[in-house]
Amino acid sequence: MYMVILLLILSIVTFIIIQVPPGDYLSFLLENMRDSGVLTAVERTKALEEYYGLDLPIYRQYFKWMGNLLQGDMGRSFQYNEPVTQLIGERLALTVSITLVVTYIIAIPIGIYSATHQYSVTDYGFTIFGFMGLATPNFLLALILMFLLFKYLGWSVCVGGALSTSGLPGVLEKLSICSNTFPFPSSSSGHPEPPG
Repeated sequence: MYMVILLLILSIVTFIIIQVPPGDYLSFLLENMRDSGVLTAVERTKALEEYYGLDLPIYRQYFKWMGNLLQGDMGRSFQYNEPVTQLIGERLALTVSITLVVTYIIAIPIGIYSATHQYSVTDYGFTIFGFMGLATPNFLLALILMFLLFKYLGWSVCVGGALSTSGLPGVLEKLSICSNTFPFPSSSSGHPEPPG
């Protein structure tokens, strides 16, 4: 029960923090369209604001967002123009595959070796390495890996989950083509599909 209350409070605080800065992605998108010469009618702009609920007070925006979320509708990404659940699913497939590789190919053999060679120098080395890995923040480890892969191996780093944009078959195909990239997940903000 406490977890549900905590998640509700966190969702409210996060929603408010996202709403505090001036502007929204729709305004940014419309401004870019105007700058590129594509003029949008005021009526179309108002219709989009009304459809996305951006004309509502913040508390009503939150309830609309939470209602859609509870129904499994995370909305549509403005940036990718795809459903957010689909984007998360594509990136989740890559994340799970990397996790399985690390678990089954690296962690289990190290665990077996450490169990069979308990208190050896190698066991202590693996233990220290494991604790260092646990103590290092993920974002710092990602930056260090990006730097090391680029500097010493010359590998370009693919940031933003670019390898995961077309599901697992697409990931495997892109991994074979771009074998010199290292994937990192990305986040996207979701909005419902705009009116046709």
